[in-house]
Amino acid sequence: MAEMARNKLLRQIQALKFAILDVGLYLDGHPDNQKALRYFNQMKAKLETAVSEYEAAFGPLTMLQNNSETTWHWVAAPWPWEMEG
Repeated sequence: MAEMARNKLLRQIQALKFAILDVGLYLDGHPDNQKALRYFNQMKAKLETAVSEYEAAFGPLTMLQNNSETTWHWVAAPWPWEMEG
């Protein structure tokens, strides 16, 4: 069950990152589009929530998110790409 939750969160994070990248590219050409900027900020907030939820349950997604000054948690669990498909 935990593996299903982990996979679901990873897919959600990937989708949110794609949406942010896509709207970011749009905003590069349309920087005054307030609707697109609101969407960007909504997706960014959702991504931050999803990443926080993932890390609370499964550990850091990248080494930059190792939040301990005394323990290197990055290697404590299988890395996201080491999971079975």
